Amino acid sequence: MNSNGHRRRIDRAHHHPHVRKVRGTWAWDCDCGGASCRTVHPPLEWNDAVGEALRHSATIAA
Repeated sequence: MNSNGHRRRIDRAHHHPHVRKVRGTWAWDCDCGGASCRTVHPPLEWNDAVGEALRHSATIAA
């Protein structure tokens, strides 16, 4: 339950990736286990990580 007493529904039909800074580079990961490559050189810029995360979120979870 959240602060206003309603149950929060977990959407398992869609992907919801999270973008964050990891060891000096931007990366995304998703609760489904998907994630950006962390060995890419040069490191990902924020807008590239967001773009990849948006492309991932456009797919329907299997």
